[in-house]
Amino acid sequence: MSHIFSDVSNRIVRSEIREILKWTRKPGVISFGGGLPDPDLFPLKDITDITKNVLDQKGYLALQYGPTKGEDVMLEALVKHMSEFGDEAALEEVAVTSSSQQGLDLLSLLYLDEGSPVVMELPSYLGAIQAFKRCGADMRGVPLDEDGMDLEMLKKTLTELKEEGKKPRFIYTIPDFQNPSGITMSLEKRKELLQICIEEDIPIVEDSPYRELSFTNEILPSLWMLSGKKGVIMLKTFSKVLFPGMRMGWLVGEPDLIDKMVMLKQSVDLCTPSFNQLILAEFIQMGKMKQTIDNAIRCYRPKSAAMLNALEKYMPDQVSWSKPSGGMFLWVKLPESIDTKEIFMTAIEHNVAYVIGRPFHCDSSGNHTLRLNYSFPSIEQIETGIKQLAETIKKVL
Repeated sequence: MSHIFSDVSNRIVRSEIREILKWTRKPGVISFGGGLPDPDLFPLKDITDITKNVLDQKGYLALQYGPTKGEDVMLEALVKHMSEFGDEAALEEVAVTSSSQQGLDLLSLLYLDEGSPVVMELPSYLGAIQAFKRCGADMRGVPLDEDGMDLEMLKKTLTELKEEGKKPRFIYTIPDFQNPSGITMSLEKRKELLQICIEEDIPIVEDSPYRELSFTNEILPSLWMLSGKKGVIMLKTFSKVLFPGMRMGWLVGEPDLIDKMVMLKQSVDLCTPSFNQLILAEFIQMGKMKQTIDNAIRCYRPKSAAMLNALEKYMPDQVSWSKPSGGMFLWVKLPESIDTKEIFMTAIEHNVAYVIGRPFHCDSSGNHTLRLNYSFPSIEQIETGIKQLAETIKKVL
């Protein structure tokens, strides 16, 4: 039987990263590859107790279809959670999603047609690149400085698009502890970016999965709050600060935009599981979420320091890296003559794995870059793994 596939399906290619990461299962390999939380942080006892309580008291709701926008108790819990980290939102400005990846999916459905221009950081989150590419978007990358997006290059990119008779549907940014770079956008750049977007009448998509994971007890104001809650759509998730298995995220935006995305969500999955929502709502209202995040910060702060110290100790002078103050990742640049995909198997021979940098670039550049994760491995594995990675790089150099 012959099959005629859609244009959308033909734009999707197998992930280079997924193909490479199968080697991380080799016995003895220390992996800095995935973006996995430390499983020792999972609050298994609390979730077990709350799950029983939800089934005993609200089982008839938990196991039934729920509202597309989200259960009322979950929406209230999300508003409470955000307020604890400096972000205010009304109930009509929030909608539950099945992880923030679904938020990217809904965003793409709402804004993007084939050829629609999108401006994003270079490098940027792979999942966003995949979602936008599937729609056939014309992605334009703007390089990152140490304090966020290069705004002079952004202005140049916007001018070039104007000359082509095009206007971006939105600017996509991850301002806090960016994936993959670990870089945080400065307060000055946040304000300037907002001013540019007001002048050019371009929406901002603020992806914010790591915002709560600050190692310095300082969290800069979000673009959502700095904008006065106008012209910004925020994507949030509990996958990084709690656990990814429940696939629980949410959208924050102006009520008319939220309403449009809820209508689109009806055609995607009808609703996010009420069972998961009721469990997490109670978890948040009990104060357990804040406690879990505090535990994660205490866990990841020394791991990040251990990786930075090991890089300083073992890496050759030709290698540079970012110095994150939160989140789960840092970014490494090798000499441009070295392709990190080509040397990956050499690293595996040294029993260490990483994620290559090219897939994080919407323009397919970044061959000489790689991403390292420090949240999942132990401090001992970080020390050993970075030493082995340095030996790999020295061998190639």
